[in-house]
Amino acid sequence: MATAKTPRSAQRARVLDAYRGRGRQNSNLWLGYSVKQNEDLIFHSDRSFVHWLAFLESDPSVVGFYPISRDLSTVLEVAPECAMVVDRSKQQLEVHIVAAAARELATVQTDSGPATVRMICLDELRARSRLAVHWLKAVNYAGMLRYMNVAAVMNHLALALTRRHSGSLDDLIDDLAGHDRATVFGAVVRAAIHGRVDLDLSSHGLCGASRWANRVARAQ
Repeated sequence: MATAKTPRSAQRARVLDAYRGRGRQNSNLWLGYSVKQNEDLIFHSDRSFVHWLAFLESDPSVVGFYPISRDLSTVLEVAPECAMVVDRSKQQLEVHIVAAAARELATVQTDSGPATVRMICLDELRARSRLAVHWLKAVNYAGMLRYMNVAAVMNHLALALTRRHSGSLDDLIDDLAGHDRATVFGAVVRAAIHGRVDLDLSSHGLCGASRWANRVARAQ
């Protein structure tokens, strides 16, 4: 007898199943809260959802992102929901296209200026699908803090990051003993999304053993 999946495990399975050839898996709608953009986002396919998790939200070098305009959609010959303008640190702009085909252009003009065009192929998405699953859990922790006053925990976290420079999440839980585990997890994920911490979720999902490093300390 098959074991019933919890809603969270079923959600993770859907992300992975999209890249295992099990029929039509690219027609799902997803709703996600972006810490980086501080807004709810709707994704019109599994591919777009994986792209957001693995290429945008979790990339500390990405400052922000937004869908391409209708005019640019016409130029690139892709639907607006299949491409994003990506703003990286140092004012570098890219346009990520998550579609089977598009007009081949090296650069395009966006509302924010000229941008390099990057096609995100299925093989790249497949290679990062498990990482996307790991980050799905992480962003859910960060989303729990959306309507909370996080000033105190973020200030305490900043002090702990300065003292340790690197370590595990269990170390930070010990340092922030006045805050519950879920709040510390969410605070660290927020710091990682905003580029203050490197959070390694390459081998497993968010847990006490997850490793982190202070990006600010390494840059000095």
